[in-house]
Amino acid sequence: MLGCVIMAAGAGTRFSGNKLLASLGDAVVVERTIRSVPPVFETVVVTRWPEVRVRAEAAGVRCVAPAGAERSASVRAGLAVGAARWDGCVFLSGDQPLVRPESLASLAAAHRAEPERVLRLSYGGVMAAPVLFPRRLFAALSALTGADGGRSLLTGEDVRAVEAFGPEELFDIDTRADLVSVRAALSAGAVGFRPRPGA
Repeated sequence: MLGCVIMAAGAGTRFSGNKLLASLGDAVVVERTIRSVPPVFETVVVTRWPEVRVRAEAAGVRCVAPAGAERSASVRAGLAVGAARWDGCVFLSGDQPLVRPESLASLAAAHRAEPERVLRLSYGGVMAAPVLFPRRLFAALSALTGADGGRSLLTGEDVRAVEAFGPEELFDIDTRADLVSVRAALSAGAVGFRPRPGA
């Protein structure tokens, strides 16, 4: 079994408001992100925001709260949910709503082929998030502190790039201008969006 931890606890200070609740088509940003995760993953949302929790639980997804505001606290909280049963875990930012289910399924397939490798979604030679960490790194992830969300663990790793279906999948939303760009990509039909089963 694989886990997918959706990181949705950030303050979003550059956005001026909670970007995870910004409207995006027929949903809000975090709902789009949740729905992008295929059922091969057990999904957990880590958030400090009651409004995000309501949206996630309505989609049938478990929520947990981090012990602190640091990114490492969200990593630890999410991983603790399934570390005992997951063979690997993807960490996906809640403000990355254009990731396709097919690309996340490609990460899962790559993990089955090489279960000890760190995998990163990429496009055109540029590696980005999300990242899939194998079980062997769970202890190190659980020991992270401060702002480190796992990037430090990539040093020295033979990271494999898994190609996304389109460049828009790597977009995340930090500013209002980013939201405009994401809305434009969605309106242009750049994303093959499928609802999460049962949502």
